[in-house]
Amino acid sequence: MLKLVTPDQDARAAWSFELNPPMGGAAGEAFTNTLASSGMHPAAVLAREAIQNSVDARVPGGNKVAVEFVAKSLSRAEKRKFVQASGLDRVRERSAELRLAEPNCFASLSDTSKPLNLLYIDDFNTTGLEGDPKYPDSKFYRFMLSLGDGSKEHSEEHTGGSYGFGKSVYSSNSAILTMFAYSRTVNDKGEPISLLFGCGYFRKHKFAERHYTGRSWFGIEVSSGGQGVQQEIDPLMNEEADRVAAELGFAARDGKQMGTSVLIVDSVVTTEDILKGVEDWWWPRLISNGLDVTVVDSDGTRDFPRPKKREHLKPFIDAYYLAVGQSPPNGKTDFRKPFNRIEDTSIGVAGYKILDKRDNDDYIVSDDRLDSVALIRAPLMVVAYYRQWNVQSPAIVGAFVADDEIDDVLRSAEPPAHDRWDPTARRLQDATGQNKSIVERVLGAIKRNLKTSQGSASPPPPSRPKKLALLEKTLAAFLTPGKRAARLPVDPSSAPIHLFYEEDPHAVAVDGKLRLRASFSVRLKAEDDVGEMLARVRVTCPVIEDGQTGDNLKLSVSTTAESTADETRPGWFLVRLKHQSITFTCETEPYDPLWTVKFVPEVEPVG
Repeated sequence: MLKLVTPDQDARAAWSFELNPPMGGAAGEAFTNTLASSGMHPAAVLAREAIQNSVDARVPGGNKVAVEFVAKSLSRAEKRKFVQASGLDRVRERSAELRLAEPNCFASLSDTSKPLNLLYIDDFNTTGLEGDPKYPDSKFYRFMLSLGDGSKEHSEEHTGGSYGFGKSVYSSNSAILTMFAYSRTVNDKGEPISLLFGCGYFRKHKFAERHYTGRSWFGIEVSSGGQGVQQEIDPLMNEEADRVAAELGFAARDGKQMGTSVLIVDSVVTTEDILKGVEDWWWPRLISNGLDVTVVDSDGTRDFPRPKKREHLKPFIDAYYLAVGQSPPNGKTDFRKPFNRIEDTSIGVAGYKILDKRDNDDYIVSDDRLDSVALIRAPLMVVAYYRQWNVQSPAIVGAFVADDEIDDVLRSAEPPAHDRWDPTARRLQDATGQNKSIVERVLGAIKRNLKTSQGSASPPPPSRPKKLALLEKTLAAFLTPGKRAARLPVDPSSAPIHLFYEEDPHAVAVDGKLRLRASFSVRLKAEDDVGEMLARVRVTCPVIEDGQTGDNLKLSVSTTAESTADETRPGWFLVRLKHQSITFTCETEPYDPLWTVKFVPEVEPVG
């Protein structure tokens, strides 16, 4: 039986290790092993789960969530101060029994010349760990103390997490399996409070002739003592929490700046890998302007995720825009496939993008993601790049965006790592079997529509036409600062349409910036026996970023003939072509003289 000693009322915060209870209990390892074998890079798992925890805690109706990953490397006086404030010597004294993986910081904890790596993860515009910390349903209790708590699944809609295992991602990325959390929030009465608490999740062990579960906590022990009484460790509160948080290097929060900061001690991940993980898995929410992320290296360098500039992500982003209706499908290389409803339940929409081969005869997408589909639901994180079939030609990628009506079903189909939709998941069980049917229908429709899109695709030519390649190279180069456009060759077309420039594209200086001006004419070819043809025209002028097409500049376009907007193809307008030329005069908005831009007129017959 346990016999606990009542602590001194003036005792400072310290580490307490959980004694093995008479009826057993979860070992500390249970908190770290859950996500340890997901098959993903540890930094990717951290990016996925940490941001998901913050997105789930977003203030209802508030601003978008912001998350900062801040790395620090402490040595000399800074390290000495941190070690004292964190109480790590109390943990180190039993490090032999804990049998931690090496290398770790305990071997050099007293050597202040050896740096100690820390990683802070701060979120903003979230609720923080709100509620009464002693209440089992409070966010503090569920985040710091409980394991496998699925109450979020039943009480909150459209969240990413549901198992209560997401917290394990912090300690598992610590070489000494240790983390601290500092939160500015409100209690159950709506009063502002500060909280600070530490957790260590070790293997069960024997130390000084007593058996321990491996769970440990940094706080104030308030156990009342007596046989069979469980240990009770309170978090540091308010002024004391703020004081110790400052000593541990947490960024200060004012009374109105709600949110949670997590500190991973002896961090084993790099900011470079974290940034890549954020881009790979959170690009849907980033490009939808629903999330801000900043990554700060230990030297103070700040970086931001730029998924639109990552070549391997661009086809998936194109497919996502097709799915959500921001880009029109062309039925040749770009496809949009709404899924059939199940009774009265909406399922979702998929977009598919045919890939072009590069000059070296490979694709910008890695082999393991060829023919894969990004699975996306309400939190706008990529659950997985799904592929359960053999790769075929032409190469394709896709993005499936689930309807909110089935979000809770799909969440129940995810394992603790939230990395797939499993129709056999036990949590899907219901009296009618409809939940399982929905997941099976989704996965089957994803595959079926991908194969249909491949079959309908216009096969890309074995090599790109030389004239088209020359045109693109010229277009990409002629507006590089300091250069003037030459007359551009035009790729021959099988349609009886002739396009030629009246005024070559050229840049004009206006108040320290540049405007692009150009004029071109379109008519039917004289040698073709066609009197009139309905055609659609589009003019764009994208910025070239790192050799790739970026956002379009705004354009004003005037024409010598009547035109109407094409309601079926946003951004295009309709004209009737005859043998008499129709002239289009174009001018862009002002842009930075250092930018390179590309003028792209497009004409195609309708029908």
